[in-house]
Amino acid sequence: MDASDVQRVYGLAARVGSLEGYLYTGKDIEVEYLPGWLGNVEREFWELSPDARRACAEAHHEVLRKVAAYLGKFFGPEDANAVKARGMVEVAKGVMEAEG
Repeated sequence: MDASDVQRVYGLAARVGSLEGYLYTGKDIEVEYLPGWLGNVEREFWELSPDARRACAEAHHEVLRKVAAYLGKFFGPEDANAVKARGMVEVAKGVMEAEG
């Protein structure tokens, strides 16, 4: 990975980690921001180089699993954001499996 990959991975990790932290307590969640937040995480994941994407897929998958679980817990499994997050979990899993 080059320096731009490292910056992008760090930015993605910060964004998805802050989303997990934001959802953790389930309090004062401003639902209108979630689609954009999820969309940014998804976009940033695909903007990584293939090598960087493979390198961070396992950690990304683990944090996204938590995000999807929180969304399902607080808004229900059929909530659009919960569905989107579960799809993102499956994508990260696919990247992991493609490497293994």
